[in-house]
Parts: sequence; structure tokens; C-alpha cells
Amino acid sequence: MKLKISVDPNLCFGAASCVTVSPSHFRLNEQNKAEVLENGEELTAGNPIYERIIEADEAKRDELILSAQSCPVSAISIWDVETGERLYPKE
Repeated sequence: MKLKISVDPNLCFGAASCVTVSPSHFRLNEQNKAEVLENGEELTAGNPIYERIIEADEAKRDELILSAQSCPVSAISIWDVETGERLYPKE
């Protein structure tokens, strides 16, 4: 399945709980904001990436949802690209 992961940099204050839960998909940048990685890789020339579409199996989906749930300010949203359903936070 394809998932869209989005971090709102205006909400994120760098608690890093997402990094703790899923270090292969999140890291803190120089501004202390969570960025979305692709399987541990930045894939950009130093520009922050706050949204990315990735391929995920069920286990990876569950890990990403747990990462989003761990954020104390709900700065992370996850969508199923194929269905358009927002997986977290639920609407």
C-alpha cells in the first residue's frame, strides 16, 4: 500500500517521539523539526521534507501510525493514498 506521511512544521517542536518509535522514517533537522525519511534516507540536497509518499506493508503502516500517535502535538498525519482515507488522526 502507499501511504502519505505529513509533518506540520508549525506544530512540531522537536519532542522526537516519532524518531524514537520509527527512526527509519523520521529524524530531527537543524530547526529541531521532524522530517520524513524514506527507509532511513533523506533523498534531498539538504532541503527539509515534511511530506512523503512511501510504499508500506501492514507492519510498517502500524509502526507509522504509532509514531504519529506518539506525537504530543499531533503534528503527524498519515493517509492511505489509494483510498484517500486518513488513517491518523481519524476525522
